[in-house]
Amino acid sequence: MSIKISDYTEPIIVTNDDLNHRSYITFYFNNEIQKQYHGKNVGLKINPNRAKSLDEKRQLLKKLQFEIHKSLEAGIYPIIKDDTPLHQNIKELTVSLSAIKLLFEAVKEKLRSDLSRTYKRDLKSVYRDFRDFMLPSEANGPINDVASIRIEKFLSRFGSSGTYYMNKRRNLGVIISAAGRLDNKELKTVKDTKRRKAKAKLHKAYERSQVKPILNYLKTHYPNLYLCCLITYSSWLRPHEEVRLLTLNDFKKDWTEIHLSGDENKGGKVRVVYIPDYARKELVPILSNLSRRDNIFSLKIEPFNESYFNTAWSRAYKKMFELGLIFENQTIYSFRHTAAIEVYRKTKDVYLLQKLLGHSNIIVTLKYLRSLGEFNSEELRDAAPQL
Repeated sequence: MSIKISDYTEPIIVTNDDLNHRSYITFYFNNEIQKQYHGKNVGLKINPNRAKSLDEKRQLLKKLQFEIHKSLEAGIYPIIKDDTPLHQNIKELTVSLSAIKLLFEAVKEKLRSDLSRTYKRDLKSVYRDFRDFMLPSEANGPINDVASIRIEKFLSRFGSSGTYYMNKRRNLGVIISAAGRLDNKELKTVKDTKRRKAKAKLHKAYERSQVKPILNYLKTHYPNLYLCCLITYSSWLRPHEEVRLLTLNDFKKDWTEIHLSGDENKGGKVRVVYIPDYARKELVPILSNLSRRDNIFSLKIEPFNESYFNTAWSRAYKKMFELGLIFENQTIYSFRHTAAIEVYRKTKDVYLLQKLLGHSNIIVTLKYLRSLGEFNSEELRDAAPQL
């Protein structure tokens, strides 16, 4: 049993350099051509044609294109707004819905929420997997008839590690709980399933003697991965969501700084990082040939997919491990961790490290240092103020 998903093509921007000329996003939706001049059909106030400059207009078109694609991918295009509260609309629609349709409505509601792109992706993934797992009788029956033992059987598919299992359990629980609220029922089916101990992944820091040989190897064999690791090490950025998405427009002050807005980094605040000379030297030949909105890795407006550096690292890691360049549990994030340890050992300034790493608060940084072995319980206790 599956929900019918509408057919659509990739949304495309149609514009030119005349600010007075109306621009739009075009695509085919269920075999009919669409031209969207604003964000009404995705429930957002985005109006590129009211922009005061070409740069602003291009940015708004790019945002509108992204939001339309996201809505199409989630199966919630077009969003029709009225004066009735969203929850009331959904509840009226789901009075007699089957379990699978109720879960579908719950996912759509979650995708409208202010959640991160990766979290939304994970919710959609577990929904699709569970949808395909359900028996016809479960999919077509009421939501409260889905037994915990069946959910446990589904979750057993993800038992390769405690962390993997618990992540799937949590995400499925979010969707089923949301479905229960829409149906005015409290569902405890996921809470009644078995828990497994999740182990935090250790990104073991590099020894100082490892860093240059690893980077030299990557520069020769994996140029994009090399650049990603170099920026992660030199400028503290997170590789998969911050470094991967960098464009020429993010580089300021003669390309000596990277400026990220609140929605471009995990911390949610405006962030400015310095680019050391050795990293800038590698970046200048690339940046000098890009347009403002081009991604520094794909060299186009569209960045590489979210798994790009994970896939590249998996291939490079096997070869570097065989050569003895790298050890077990050392990852792309190990470059960030190694840089953090070096700064802390030089300065002993936790607040500086918090700012450099882009952590939301000092507690996160303390836990970070503790997990890297730089703090232990006794040191934390001894550092506490006394009365």
